Amino acid sequence: MALAVAQESSGKIAVVGWLTPSTTESYRHSSVGNPGLAQLRKSLARHGLIDGRTVRIEMRLAEGKLDRLPALADGLVREGATVILAFGEPAGRAAQAATTTVPIVCVADDLADSGLVADFTRPARNMTGISILATELDIKKIELLKELLPRAKRFGVLNDPATGGPQRAQGMTEAARRMGITLQMIDIRGPDDLEPAFRAFRAGGAEGVNIVSSAMLTGFRQRLGELSLAAKLPAVCQFRNMVDAGCLASYGITITEIYDLSADQIAKVLKGAKPSELPIEQPRKFELSINAKTAKALMLSIPQSILVRADTVLQ
Repeated sequence: MALAVAQESSGKIAVVGWLTPSTTESYRHSSVGNPGLAQLRKSLARHGLIDGRTVRIEMRLAEGKLDRLPALADGLVREGATVILAFGEPAGRAAQAATTTVPIVCVADDLADSGLVADFTRPARNMTGISILATELDIKKIELLKELLPRAKRFGVLNDPATGGPQRAQGMTEAARRMGITLQMIDIRGPDDLEPAFRAFRAGGAEGVNIVSSAMLTGFRQRLGELSLAAKLPAVCQFRNMVDAGCLASYGITITEIYDLSADQIAKVLKGAKPSELPIEQPRKFELSINAKTAKALMLSIPQSILVRADTVLQ
């Protein structure tokens, strides 16, 4: 669906087509550093790109249904998008299938490992973007989960098979093996898979859950927080806003930096830079957040060694 944006002013202005698998509810839910139209507008404004005046943002959400992305991407191209901002690998692939000429800025796990670009320094084709280091961060999250639950022997992994290359699963498995942990990995392809996954984790004896970085799963954060608490399974995720929704902890990049880096790339493209020659950007800021209220509900004591490292402790 398309969210309302400011009306185009007189004259032709650049159109930023924003393609994401997320949900309307996810983007409208208010919290600190929450993703959404307001944050993208703020990041673009740093470059003098004002929605409704110097650019126009057209947002397309797949509502958690990845199979909707190709049609949404085709629509953005037909409607004259000047540049496409694609969140997640499925959105990036849909945009690439829709056009070989419109510049694409894609935010994904590893743009090179996934095959979306040829190289980090010279991406080739019509795509550049941001690689968010999710493979490395998912290993860190498994380690954090073990630190939170030192006696645990089995963790669940809520996985989005449409994002991340084989290195992600391999990295998590090897890290878990070093810590004496067995992983139960369940793939999620849409909202209907969430509740059965948590039932399977409970039946399989999982003692905690790692929610992998995924634009789709981030969009389900409110439901994931509810399911984690209902199943009494501590969950570690990537973004602070997922901790706001009830996950026990998060470790990863900041929402603000994702949007700022995306806006930086969009601004360069709109000034004439070729995506094929724009190096892939990577985040530099990482934050650890803890939800003390969730810990209390799960009757867990957060180790002091984690609390002193935390950037945020939600009470």
